[in-house]
Amino acid sequence: MEVVSGRAPEPNPYYRCAGPNCGTLKRSTDRWWIMWTSFGEFNRPVLYLCPWDEQIAAREGTLHVCGELCAQRLQSQFMGNVRESQLKRTGAE
Repeated sequence: MEVVSGRAPEPNPYYRCAGPNCGTLKRSTDRWWIMWTSFGEFNRPVLYLCPWDEQIAAREGTLHVCGELCAQRLQSQFMGNVRESQLKRTGAE
């Protein structure tokens, strides 16, 4: 993204799937999903998933997902990362 004439950067109209080993480029007719994580509201890691929304898609930290399989793979990674982090904190393995 570029800053032009002191204005805020414009979002990139080209979205690629964040799924592991995917990278599919979004077309206007695709029915994509958006995922993001948060920690603040519940004081623990939370994974969000919603149907495509252009405003949410442009937000920093969102993952653009081309379909169910890529969403499942990202969910699995999230769950593994949370579990690994819990084990490191407790010292258990």
